[in-house]
Amino acid sequence: MTDRVRRLRRLLAPALLAVVPVAVAGQAPGDALAILEAASARYAALTSLCAGFEQTLEVPLVGQTTRSRGELCQLDPNLFKMDFQDPAGDRIVADGTWLWLYFPSAQPDQVIRSRMAAQNESIDFHREFLQDPGVKYAPTLLGPETVGGASTHHLRLRPLQPSGYANVEVWLDTRQHWIRRIRIEQENGSVRTLDLADIRVDPPLRPGDFAFTPPPGATVVTG
Repeated sequence: MTDRVRRLRRLLAPALLAVVPVAVAGQAPGDALAILEAASARYAALTSLCAGFEQTLEVPLVGQTTRSRGELCQLDPNLFKMDFQDPAGDRIVADGTWLWLYFPSAQPDQVIRSRMAAQNESIDFHREFLQDPGVKYAPTLLGPETVGGASTHHLRLRPLQPSGYANVEVWLDTRQHWIRRIRIEQENGSVRTLDLADIRVDPPLRPGDFAFTPPPGATVVTG
């Protein structure tokens, strides 16, 4: 796998979602851990999920900030896609075998693909941030905040193992228990913030909904 593909895959990790029970600000670390344990069980009960997203990516190394929006969906066990409305036509698709990256807004004649691991945690928010609570990330409750008009509790997840992430924060809806916002800071200083809305639980999705066919004439680069 090329360094470029590795960097792209790491940046795309926050393209997914989770369901998290809430807690009161100022609780002890043990209570924060209980949130993750309950979240793991709650999320594991889902088969599929879709949500609208608004995304901001800040790259201090080049002084660049980009914004995008669209819809993301996932289907057990390892299918995922992000369909961008702005920039229109950009797509990220994990079809169970390949991870496809197609950004016609930047490179209309190129598609990048790489093989998905059997347990591709970087594509699945549940596995990456909620599986094995307290083993990969140490949680801390930071306090109440309002996100997109929703009351939320703010939680920080500190990596306990090498992950490429310097810091992870999530904002949890106090009524519906969804992640309303997630902020991920890479070790290289890049920061990705993903706001989620219009969350739909167990929509009727099929594996075929996650198929990707490279456009005619596009060069497929395999990492």
